[in-house]
Amino acid sequence: MALKSDPVFERIAKRLESIDPNNRQVQQVYKFRIQQNGTVVKTWVLDLKAVKLTEGDGPAEATLTMEDDIMFALGTGAMPAKEALAQDKLDVEGQVELIFLLEPFIASLKK
Repeated sequence: MALKSDPVFERIAKRLESIDPNNRQVQQVYKFRIQQNGTVVKTWVLDLKAVKLTEGDGPAEATLTMEDDIMFALGTGAMPAKEALAQDKLDVEGQVELIFLLEPFIASLKK
């Protein structure tokens, strides 16, 4: 199933190729649960410790659940994470503050 947010994850995967594993600012594991009409349709795990992105489930320090269009908006910089949280468009399980570490990484994908 193709999602609007798929290109965002493609850019994340591409960006990971250029990361030096020995020189990283963010080293957490994030899970993205992408929904359509309130139902999770795709799950990604972004492991910045091992510097890899995989489609599927797994353990994470922060799990972000949102609609597909919200992930697209976050990934293109159209909506900051703080705004998505304030509008209850982003649900975070685990360490909420970790999304603010991730945000500059995601925002840099627009360039």
